[in-house]
Amino acid sequence: MATTSNHGTKAKALRKLGMNEAYQLAMYILDQYRSTVLSCRYAVPPHLAPAESRSQLEELFKVAVVDTIMKHPMLQVGMIDASSKTPSWIQLQTLDLTQHIKWLYLDGDADFEQTVQETFRFQLDDRFPDLSTYTKQPGWKITVIRQGDAPFMEVLLTWNHPQFDGAGAKVLHEDFIDMLNNVQNGALERTGLDGDILRLPEAPPFLPIPIEDVKGLPLDVKFFAKVLWEEFRPQFLNRDVSQAAWCPIRSSPYKTGYRTFFVDNASLLAILTLCRQNKTTITGLVNGLALIAFSLRLDSTVAPAFQSSTIMDHRRNMPPAPPGAPWAQSDRAVSNYVTQCLHRYETDLAARIRSKLPANSGEGIDLTADLQRELWAASAQNRQEIVRKIESGLRNDLLGVFKWVTNWQQTMGDMAKKTRQFTWLVTNVGVLDGKTSDDAQRWSIERAQFGLSAEIPAAAIEFAPISVAGRGMVVSANWADNAVDAKFGERIMADLERWLAQLASQS
Repeated sequence: MATTSNHGTKAKALRKLGMNEAYQLAMYILDQYRSTVLSCRYAVPPHLAPAESRSQLEELFKVAVVDTIMKHPMLQVGMIDASSKTPSWIQLQTLDLTQHIKWLYLDGDADFEQTVQETFRFQLDDRFPDLSTYTKQPGWKITVIRQGDAPFMEVLLTWNHPQFDGAGAKVLHEDFIDMLNNVQNGALERTGLDGDILRLPEAPPFLPIPIEDVKGLPLDVKFFAKVLWEEFRPQFLNRDVSQAAWCPIRSSPYKTGYRTFFVDNASLLAILTLCRQNKTTITGLVNGLALIAFSLRLDSTVAPAFQSSTIMDHRRNMPPAPPGAPWAQSDRAVSNYVTQCLHRYETDLAARIRSKLPANSGEGIDLTADLQRELWAASAQNRQEIVRKIESGLRNDLLGVFKWVTNWQQTMGDMAKKTRQFTWLVTNVGVLDGKTSDDAQRWSIERAQFGLSAEIPAAAIEFAPISVAGRGMVVSANWADNAVDAKFGERIMADLERWLAQLASQS
Protein backbone atom coordinates (compact mmCIF):
# COMPACT_ATOMS: atom_id res chain seq x y z
CA MET A 1 0.00 0.00 0.00
CA ALA A 2 1.25 3.50 -0.73
CA THR A 3 0.03 7.07 -0.60
CA THR A 4 1.17 10.58 -1.46
CA SER A 5 3.62 11.87 1.13
CA ASN A 6 4.51 15.42 2.14
CA HIS A 7 7.02 15.48 -0.70
CA GLY A 8 4.43 14.64 -3.30
CA THR A 9 5.99 11.21 -3.95
CA LYS A 10 4.86 7.75 -3.02
CA ALA A 11 5.61 6.82 0.57
CA LYS A 12 5.51 3.39 2.13
CA ALA A 13 2.83 2.28 4.58
CA LEU A 14 4.81 0.68 7.39
CA ARG A 15 2.22 -1.32 9.35
CA LYS A 16 -1.40 -1.24 10.42
CA LEU A 17 -2.20 0.48 13.68
CA GLY A 18 -2.09 -1.85 16.65
CA MET A 19 -5.24 -2.52 18.67
CA ASN A 20 -4.44 0.09 21.31
CA GLU A 21 -3.66 2.64 18.60
CA ALA A 22 -6.82 1.89 16.61
CA TYR A 23 -8.99 2.12 19.72
CA GLN A 24 -7.57 5.55 20.60
CA LEU A 25 -7.95 6.75 17.01
CA ALA A 26 -11.63 5.77 16.96
CA MET A 27 -12.24 7.84 20.11
CA TYR A 28 -10.53 10.80 18.47
CA ILE A 29 -12.56 10.51 15.27
CA LEU A 30 -15.82 10.32 17.26
CA ASP A 31 -14.76 13.32 19.40
CA GLN A 32 -14.78 11.16 22.52
CA TYR A 33 -11.20 12.22 23.31
CA ARG A 34 -8.88 14.98 22.06
CA SER A 35 -5.37 15.40 23.45
CA THR A 36 -3.00 14.35 26.21
CA VAL A 37 -0.38 16.66 27.75
CA LEU A 38 2.79 16.05 29.76
CA SER A 39 4.26 19.38 30.79
CA CYS A 40 7.63 19.79 32.51
CA ARG A 41 9.31 22.76 34.18
CA TYR A 42 12.85 22.87 32.76
CA ALA A 43 15.69 24.56 34.66
CA VAL A 44 17.64 26.62 32.10
CA PRO A 45 21.46 26.82 32.43
CA PRO A 46 22.48 30.38 33.45
CA HIS A 47 24.42 31.11 30.24
CA LEU A 48 21.25 30.51 28.18
CA ALA A 49 18.81 32.39 30.45
CA PRO A 50 19.43 36.03 29.38
CA ALA A 51 17.14 37.47 26.71
CA GLU A 52 20.10 38.12 24.41
CA SER A 53 20.67 34.34 24.29
CA ARG A 54 17.20 33.70 22.84
CA SER A 55 18.34 32.72 19.36
CA GLN A 56 21.03 30.41 20.75
CA LEU A 57 18.48 28.81 23.11
CA GLU A 58 15.96 28.26 20.31
CA GLU A 59 18.56 26.73 18.01
CA LEU A 60 19.90 24.41 20.68
CA PHE A 61 16.36 23.38 21.58
CA LYS A 62 15.49 22.64 17.95
CA VAL A 63 18.56 20.47 17.44
CA ALA A 64 17.79 18.52 20.63
CA VAL A 65 14.26 17.95 19.30
CA VAL A 66 15.76 16.61 16.06
CA ASP A 67 17.99 14.20 17.99
CA THR A 68 14.96 12.98 19.97
CA ILE A 69 12.94 12.52 16.77
CA MET A 70 15.70 10.38 15.29
CA LYS A 71 15.83 8.17 18.40
CA HIS A 72 12.07 7.56 18.54
CA PRO A 73 10.48 6.55 15.21
CA MET A 74 6.90 7.15 16.37
CA LEU A 75 7.73 10.87 16.17
CA GLN A 76 8.53 10.45 12.48
CA VAL A 77 5.44 8.78 11.06
CA GLY A 78 2.11 9.92 9.69
CA MET A 79 -1.05 7.96 9.00
CA ILE A 80 -3.18 6.96 6.03
CA ASP A 81 -6.77 5.71 5.83
CA ALA A 82 -7.36 7.17 9.28
CA SER A 83 -11.14 6.94 9.08
CA SER A 84 -11.17 3.43 7.58
CA LYS A 85 -11.28 0.09 9.41
CA THR A 86 -7.57 -0.47 8.69
CA PRO A 87 -5.56 2.74 9.28
CA SER A 88 -1.80 2.43 8.78
CA TRP A 89 1.33 4.26 9.83
CA ILE A 90 3.14 5.82 6.88
CA GLN A 91 6.74 6.80 6.29
CA LEU A 92 7.19 10.57 5.91
CA GLN A 93 9.90 12.27 3.89
CA THR A 94 10.23 15.52 5.86
CA LEU A 95 8.98 17.29 8.96
CA ASP A 96 8.30 21.02 9.10
CA LEU A 97 9.44 21.79 12.64
CA THR A 98 7.47 25.06 12.70
CA GLN A 99 4.38 22.81 12.92
CA HIS A 100 5.78 20.98 15.94
CA ILE A 101 7.66 23.59 18.00
CA LYS A 102 5.99 26.80 19.21
CA TRP A 103 7.53 29.44 21.49
CA LEU A 104 5.36 31.63 23.70
CA TYR A 105 7.23 34.59 25.21
CA LEU A 106 5.59 36.41 28.13
CA ASP A 107 5.97 40.02 29.23
CA GLY A 108 7.55 40.62 32.61
CA ASP A 109 4.26 41.50 34.29
CA ALA A 110 2.41 38.41 33.00
CA ASP A 111 1.43 35.67 35.45
CA PHE A 112 3.64 32.76 34.37
CA GLU A 113 1.88 30.01 36.35
CA GLN A 114 -1.56 31.17 35.26
CA THR A 115 -0.46 31.18 31.63
CA VAL A 116 0.96 27.67 31.97
CA GLN A 117 -2.30 26.35 33.43
CA GLU A 118 -4.46 28.14 30.87
CA THR A 119 -2.31 26.82 28.02
CA PHE A 120 -2.39 23.32 29.50
CA ARG A 121 -6.19 23.35 29.75
CA PHE A 122 -6.60 24.78 26.27
CA GLN A 123 -4.37 22.15 24.73
CA LEU A 124 -6.24 19.31 26.43
CA ASP A 125 -9.34 20.26 24.43
CA ASP A 126 -7.50 21.38 21.30
CA ARG A 127 -7.94 19.08 18.31
CA PHE A 128 -5.10 18.24 15.99
CA PRO A 129 -5.57 19.28 12.34
CA ASP A 130 -7.93 17.45 10.02
CA LEU A 131 -7.19 13.74 9.66
CA SER A 132 -6.06 14.32 6.08
CA THR A 133 -2.97 16.11 7.44
CA TYR A 134 -1.76 12.88 9.01
CA THR A 135 -0.38 11.96 5.60
CA LYS A 136 1.95 14.95 6.03
CA GLN A 137 2.82 15.24 9.74
CA PRO A 138 2.62 13.28 13.01
CA GLY A 139 0.16 14.06 15.80
CA TRP A 140 2.44 15.72 18.36
CA LYS A 141 3.66 19.21 19.21
CA ILE A 142 5.82 21.04 21.74
CA THR A 143 4.94 24.42 23.25
CA VAL A 144 7.60 26.33 25.18
CA ILE A 145 6.54 29.09 27.59
CA ARG A 146 9.35 31.50 28.47
CA GLN A 147 9.38 34.72 30.52
CA GLY A 148 12.23 37.22 30.42
CA ASP A 149 15.48 36.00 31.98
CA ALA A 150 13.80 33.45 34.25
CA PRO A 151 15.99 30.44 35.13
CA PHE A 152 13.22 28.09 34.00
CA MET A 153 10.73 27.52 31.20
CA GLU A 154 7.68 25.31 30.73
CA VAL A 155 7.78 22.66 27.99
CA LEU A 156 4.39 21.18 27.09
CA LEU A 157 4.36 17.99 25.03
CA THR A 158 0.88 17.53 23.55
CA TRP A 159 -0.04 14.52 21.45
CA ASN A 160 -2.77 12.44 19.91
CA HIS A 161 -2.87 9.18 21.86
CA PRO A 162 -2.54 6.79 18.87
CA GLN A 163 1.03 8.10 18.48
CA PHE A 164 2.17 6.92 21.95
CA ASP A 165 1.06 6.64 25.59
CA GLY A 166 1.87 8.58 28.77
CA ALA A 167 4.82 6.35 29.70
CA GLY A 168 6.22 7.03 26.23
CA ALA A 169 5.84 10.77 26.81
CA LYS A 170 7.80 10.45 30.06
CA VAL A 171 10.60 8.72 28.13
CA LEU A 172 10.60 11.55 25.60
CA HIS A 173 11.06 14.24 28.26
CA GLU A 174 13.82 12.24 29.97
CA ASP A 175 15.63 11.61 26.70
CA PHE A 176 15.15 15.21 25.62
CA ILE A 177 16.93 16.50 28.73
CA ASP A 178 19.86 14.22 27.84
CA MET A 179 19.81 15.56 24.28
CA LEU A 180 19.85 19.17 25.54
CA ASN A 181 22.85 18.49 27.74
CA ASN A 182 24.65 16.70 24.91
CA VAL A 183 23.87 19.39 22.34
CA GLN A 184 25.09 22.32 24.44
CA ASN A 185 28.50 20.63 24.58
CA GLY A 186 28.76 19.94 20.85
CA ALA A 187 28.13 21.19 17.34
CA LEU A 188 24.63 22.22 16.23
CA GLU A 189 24.80 20.98 12.63
CA ARG A 190 22.58 17.99 11.88
CA THR A 191 22.37 15.91 8.73
CA GLY A 192 19.04 16.50 7.05
CA LEU A 193 18.22 19.70 8.93
CA ASP A 194 17.83 22.71 6.65
CA GLY A 195 16.48 25.66 8.60
CA ASP A 196 13.19 24.39 10.03
CA ILE A 197 12.80 21.50 7.58
CA LEU A 198 14.03 18.12 8.72
CA ARG A 199 14.65 15.59 5.95
CA LEU A 200 13.98 12.14 7.37
CA PRO A 201 16.02 9.05 6.43
CA GLU A 202 15.12 7.26 3.21
CA ALA A 203 15.18 3.90 4.97
CA PRO A 204 11.85 3.07 6.65
CA PRO A 205 11.83 3.80 10.40
CA PHE A 206 11.96 0.83 12.75
CA LEU A 207 8.60 1.13 14.53
CA PRO A 208 7.89 -0.50 17.90
CA ILE A 209 5.80 -3.61 17.40
CA PRO A 210 2.23 -3.62 18.76
CA ILE A 211 1.88 -5.47 22.03
CA GLU A 212 -0.42 -8.10 20.51
CA ASP A 213 2.26 -9.02 17.96
CA VAL A 214 5.00 -9.69 20.52
CA LYS A 215 3.08 -11.12 23.47
CA GLY A 216 0.44 -13.79 23.59
CA LEU A 217 -2.97 -12.67 24.76
CA PRO A 218 -4.47 -15.92 26.09
CA LEU A 219 -8.11 -15.91 27.18
CA ASP A 220 -9.68 -18.50 29.46
CA VAL A 221 -13.12 -19.65 28.31
CA LYS A 222 -14.77 -18.48 31.53
CA PHE A 223 -13.24 -15.01 31.26
CA PHE A 224 -14.15 -14.66 27.58
CA ALA A 225 -17.74 -15.78 28.20
CA LYS A 226 -18.11 -13.25 31.02
CA VAL A 227 -16.85 -10.42 28.83
CA LEU A 228 -19.24 -11.40 26.03
CA TRP A 229 -22.18 -11.51 28.44
CA GLU A 230 -21.37 -8.08 29.88
CA GLU A 231 -20.95 -6.67 26.37
CA PHE A 232 -24.07 -8.05 24.71
CA ARG A 233 -26.64 -8.60 27.50
CA PRO A 234 -29.78 -6.46 27.19
CA GLN A 235 -29.64 -3.37 29.37
CA PHE A 236 -32.79 -4.39 31.24
CA LEU A 237 -30.84 -7.42 32.53
CA ASN A 238 -28.02 -5.24 33.80
CA ARG A 239 -28.42 -5.20 37.58
CA ASP A 240 -24.80 -4.41 38.39
CA VAL A 241 -25.07 -1.70 41.05
CA SER A 242 -21.32 -1.08 40.96
CA GLN A 243 -21.55 0.62 37.57
CA ALA A 244 -21.60 4.42 37.48
CA ALA A 245 -25.25 4.82 36.47
CA TRP A 246 -25.29 8.11 38.42
CA CYS A 247 -23.12 9.65 35.67
CA PRO A 248 -24.78 9.15 32.24
CA ILE A 249 -22.56 9.20 29.18
CA ARG A 250 -23.17 12.32 27.08
CA SER A 251 -21.33 12.83 23.80
CA SER A 252 -21.70 16.61 23.47
CA PRO A 253 -20.93 19.39 23.97
CA TYR A 254 -17.31 18.37 24.46
CA LYS A 255 -15.39 20.15 27.22
CA THR A 256 -12.88 18.89 29.77
CA GLY A 257 -13.20 19.80 33.43
CA TYR A 258 -9.74 19.87 35.00
CA ARG A 259 -8.10 20.53 38.35
CA THR A 260 -4.62 20.00 39.75
CA PHE A 261 -2.72 20.34 43.04
CA PHE A 262 0.91 20.01 44.18
CA VAL A 263 2.42 17.86 46.93
CA ASP A 264 5.89 19.05 47.98
CA ASN A 265 8.75 16.58 48.23
CA ALA A 266 8.86 16.43 52.04
CA SER A 267 5.15 15.59 52.14
CA LEU A 268 5.54 13.07 49.33
CA LEU A 269 8.36 11.28 51.15
CA ALA A 270 6.22 11.09 54.29
CA ILE A 271 3.30 9.66 52.30
CA LEU A 272 5.56 7.12 50.60
CA THR A 273 6.78 5.96 54.01
CA LEU A 274 3.17 5.34 55.06
CA CYS A 275 2.51 3.51 51.79
CA ARG A 276 5.43 1.15 52.40
CA GLN A 277 4.32 0.54 55.98
CA ASN A 278 0.85 -0.36 54.71
CA LYS A 279 2.02 -2.47 51.77
CA THR A 280 0.74 -0.24 49.00
CA THR A 281 1.88 2.46 46.56
CA ILE A 282 0.82 5.94 45.48
CA THR A 283 -1.39 4.33 42.82
CA GLY A 284 -3.08 2.10 45.40
CA LEU A 285 -3.43 5.03 47.78
CA VAL A 286 -5.10 7.26 45.17
CA ASN A 287 -7.57 4.46 44.46
CA GLY A 288 -8.25 4.11 48.20
CA LEU A 289 -8.70 7.85 48.70
CA ALA A 290 -11.04 8.01 45.72
CA LEU A 291 -13.13 5.21 47.22
CA ILE A 292 -13.64 7.21 50.43
CA ALA A 293 -14.23 10.49 48.54
CA PHE A 294 -16.92 9.03 46.30
CA SER A 295 -18.50 7.20 49.25
CA LEU A 296 -18.65 10.57 51.00
CA ARG A 297 -19.94 12.62 48.09
CA LEU A 298 -22.47 10.13 46.65
CA ASP A 299 -25.44 8.78 48.55
CA SER A 300 -25.76 5.01 48.89
CA THR A 301 -29.04 5.08 46.98
CA VAL A 302 -27.21 6.65 44.02
CA ALA A 303 -24.00 4.60 44.17
CA PRO A 304 -24.27 1.47 46.38
CA ALA A 305 -20.94 0.14 45.06
CA PHE A 306 -18.16 1.16 42.68
CA GLN A 307 -15.82 0.05 39.93
CA SER A 308 -12.50 1.68 39.05
CA SER A 309 -9.71 1.09 36.57
CA THR A 310 -5.94 1.41 36.90
CA ILE A 311 -3.92 1.97 33.73
CA MET A 312 -0.92 -0.37 33.62
CA ASP A 313 2.27 -0.02 31.61
CA HIS A 314 3.25 -3.42 30.19
CA ARG A 315 6.74 -2.50 29.02
CA ARG A 316 8.01 -4.69 31.89
CA ASN A 317 6.32 -7.65 30.18
CA MET A 318 7.84 -6.96 26.79
CA PRO A 319 10.81 -8.91 25.39
CA PRO A 320 14.17 -7.15 24.93
CA ALA A 321 14.27 -4.46 22.26
CA PRO A 322 15.00 -5.92 18.81
CA PRO A 323 18.59 -5.61 17.51
CA GLY A 324 19.03 -2.26 15.84
CA ALA A 325 16.12 -0.57 17.64
CA PRO A 326 17.25 3.04 18.26
CA TRP A 327 15.56 3.13 21.69
CA ALA A 328 17.84 0.21 22.78
CA GLN A 329 15.77 -1.01 25.79
CA SER A 330 12.18 -2.29 25.82
CA ASP A 331 11.23 0.03 28.70
CA ARG A 332 12.35 3.02 26.59
CA ALA A 333 10.06 2.33 23.65
CA VAL A 334 7.75 5.21 22.71
CA SER A 335 4.56 3.48 21.64
CA ASN A 336 1.23 2.29 23.14
CA TYR A 337 1.87 -0.47 25.67
CA VAL A 338 -0.79 0.09 28.33
CA THR A 339 -3.81 -1.96 29.40
CA GLN A 340 -6.23 -1.79 32.34
CA CYS A 341 -6.53 -3.49 35.70
CA LEU A 342 -10.14 -3.51 36.90
CA HIS A 343 -11.24 -3.13 40.54
CA ARG A 344 -14.60 -3.67 42.25
CA TYR A 345 -15.71 -2.23 45.58
CA GLU A 346 -18.78 -4.17 46.67
CA THR A 347 -21.85 -2.87 48.49
CA ASP A 348 -20.77 -4.12 51.92
CA LEU A 349 -17.42 -2.30 51.68
CA ALA A 350 -19.01 0.99 50.58
CA ALA A 351 -21.64 0.67 53.32
CA ARG A 352 -18.97 0.02 55.96
CA ILE A 353 -17.02 3.11 54.88
CA ARG A 354 -20.16 5.25 54.86
CA SER A 355 -21.03 4.05 58.38
CA LYS A 356 -17.77 5.59 59.60
CA LEU A 357 -18.26 8.98 57.96
CA PRO A 358 -19.30 11.96 60.09
CA ALA A 359 -22.99 12.83 59.89
CA ASN A 360 -22.23 16.36 58.71
CA SER A 361 -19.45 16.41 56.12
CA GLY A 362 -19.74 20.13 55.31
CA GLU A 363 -17.02 21.23 52.93
CA GLY A 364 -14.64 18.52 54.04
CA ILE A 365 -13.74 16.03 56.73
CA ASP A 366 -10.55 14.67 58.23
CA LEU A 367 -9.79 10.96 58.08
CA THR A 368 -10.57 9.40 61.44
CA ALA A 369 -8.58 6.43 62.73
CA ASP A 370 -11.41 4.12 61.59
CA LEU A 371 -11.45 5.62 58.11
CA GLN A 372 -7.68 5.37 57.85
CA ARG A 373 -7.87 1.66 58.62
CA GLU A 374 -10.40 1.26 55.81
CA LEU A 375 -8.24 3.41 53.55
CA TRP A 376 -5.09 1.36 54.02
CA ALA A 377 -6.94 -1.94 53.72
CA ALA A 378 -8.53 -0.87 50.41
CA SER A 379 -5.23 0.59 49.15
CA ALA A 380 -3.33 -2.60 49.98
CA GLN A 381 -6.01 -4.72 48.30
CA ASN A 382 -5.79 -2.51 45.24
CA ARG A 383 -2.03 -2.96 45.14
CA GLN A 384 -2.41 -6.75 45.44
CA GLU A 385 -4.77 -6.78 42.46
CA ILE A 386 -2.25 -4.81 40.40
CA VAL A 387 0.58 -7.17 41.43
CA ARG A 388 -1.51 -10.21 40.44
CA LYS A 389 -2.21 -8.56 37.11
CA ILE A 390 1.50 -7.94 36.57
CA GLU A 391 2.36 -11.54 37.49
CA SER A 392 -0.25 -12.95 35.12
CA GLY A 393 1.21 -10.92 32.27
CA LEU A 394 -1.43 -10.50 29.59
CA ARG A 395 -3.57 -13.54 30.37
CA ASN A 396 -7.26 -12.65 30.49
CA ASP A 397 -6.52 -9.06 29.59
CA LEU A 398 -9.18 -6.97 27.87
CA LEU A 399 -6.65 -6.35 25.14
CA GLY A 400 -7.05 -10.00 24.19
CA VAL A 401 -10.72 -9.35 23.50
CA PHE A 402 -9.86 -6.42 21.23
CA LYS A 403 -8.81 -8.74 18.41
CA TRP A 404 -12.48 -9.62 17.91
CA VAL A 405 -13.36 -5.99 17.23
CA THR A 406 -13.69 -5.35 13.49
CA ASN A 407 -14.99 -1.77 13.60
CA TRP A 408 -13.68 0.40 16.41
CA GLN A 409 -15.75 3.43 15.53
CA GLN A 410 -18.94 1.41 15.77
CA THR A 411 -17.78 -0.23 19.00
CA MET A 412 -16.93 3.08 20.69
CA GLY A 413 -20.13 4.66 19.40
CA ASP A 414 -22.13 1.80 20.91
CA MET A 415 -20.25 2.12 24.20
CA ALA A 416 -21.41 5.72 24.53
CA LYS A 417 -25.02 4.45 24.57
CA LYS A 418 -24.50 2.15 27.54
CA THR A 419 -24.28 2.60 31.29
CA ARG A 420 -20.94 4.04 32.39
CA GLN A 421 -18.85 1.29 33.98
CA PHE A 422 -16.18 3.11 36.01
CA THR A 423 -16.63 5.80 38.61
CA TRP A 424 -12.92 6.64 38.53
CA LEU A 425 -9.67 5.75 36.80
CA VAL A 426 -6.05 6.16 37.92
CA THR A 427 -3.25 6.56 35.39
CA ASN A 428 0.11 7.02 37.09
CA VAL A 429 3.10 7.28 34.77
CA GLY A 430 5.33 7.11 37.84
CA VAL A 431 8.51 8.94 38.74
CA LEU A 432 10.19 11.06 36.10
CA ASP A 433 13.99 11.28 36.23
CA GLY A 434 14.63 15.01 36.06
CA LYS A 435 18.40 14.52 35.62
CA THR A 436 19.04 16.86 38.53
CA SER A 437 22.65 17.38 39.62
CA ASP A 438 24.87 19.84 41.45
CA ASP A 439 26.06 21.24 38.12
CA ALA A 440 24.05 24.42 37.48
CA GLN A 441 25.22 24.44 33.86
CA ARG A 442 23.18 21.34 33.04
CA TRP A 443 19.53 21.14 32.05
CA SER A 444 17.13 19.44 34.45
CA ILE A 445 13.41 19.04 35.18
CA GLU A 446 11.99 20.52 38.38
CA ARG A 447 8.30 19.67 38.09
CA ALA A 448 5.92 17.69 35.89
CA GLN A 449 2.18 17.75 35.24
CA PHE A 450 0.22 15.08 33.38
CA GLY A 451 -3.32 15.47 32.06
CA LEU A 452 -5.83 13.77 29.81
CA SER A 453 -8.73 15.31 27.96
CA ALA A 454 -12.16 13.98 28.85
CA GLU A 455 -12.71 10.41 27.65
CA ILE A 456 -16.45 10.47 27.04
CA PRO A 457 -17.34 6.76 27.58
CA ALA A 458 -14.64 6.10 30.20
CA ALA A 459 -14.55 6.82 33.94
CA ALA A 460 -16.49 9.72 35.45
CA ILE A 461 -13.29 11.21 36.89
CA GLU A 462 -9.73 10.29 35.88
CA PHE A 463 -6.81 10.91 38.25
CA ALA A 464 -3.27 11.39 36.90
CA PRO A 465 -0.48 11.74 39.49
CA ILE A 466 3.13 12.21 38.40
CA SER A 467 6.27 12.99 40.38
CA VAL A 468 9.80 14.13 39.58
CA ALA A 469 12.53 12.40 41.58
CA GLY A 470 13.35 14.57 44.58
CA ARG A 471 10.98 17.34 43.50
CA GLY A 472 7.45 16.45 44.66
CA MET A 473 4.27 15.32 42.92
CA VAL A 474 1.44 16.91 40.94
CA VAL A 475 -1.98 15.25 41.05
CA SER A 476 -4.46 16.20 38.34
CA ALA A 477 -7.95 15.06 37.47
CA ASN A 478 -10.22 15.42 34.48
CA TRP A 479 -13.88 14.82 33.77
CA ALA A 480 -16.40 15.43 31.02
CA ASP A 481 -17.96 18.80 31.79
CA ASN A 482 -21.28 17.68 30.31
CA ALA A 483 -21.55 14.70 32.68
CA VAL A 484 -19.88 15.69 35.96
CA ASP A 485 -20.84 18.85 37.80
CA ALA A 486 -17.79 21.08 38.18
CA LYS A 487 -18.43 21.66 41.90
CA PHE A 488 -18.62 17.88 42.43
CA GLY A 489 -15.27 17.35 40.69
CA GLU A 490 -13.73 20.20 42.71
CA ARG A 491 -14.95 18.64 45.98
CA ILE A 492 -13.53 15.22 45.10
CA MET A 493 -10.14 16.78 44.34
CA ALA A 494 -10.30 18.94 47.48
CA ASP A 495 -10.90 15.77 49.50
CA LEU A 496 -7.81 14.10 48.02
CA GLU A 497 -5.67 17.18 48.56
CA ARG A 498 -6.84 17.58 52.17
CA TRP A 499 -6.30 13.92 53.03
CA LEU A 500 -2.87 13.67 51.44
CA ALA A 501 -1.82 16.71 53.47
CA GLN A 502 -3.26 15.10 56.62
CA LEU A 503 -1.40 11.84 55.97
CA ALA A 504 1.85 13.70 55.31
CA SER A 505 1.54 15.56 58.62
CA GLN A 506 1.18 12.29 60.57
CA SER A 507 4.41 10.68 59.47
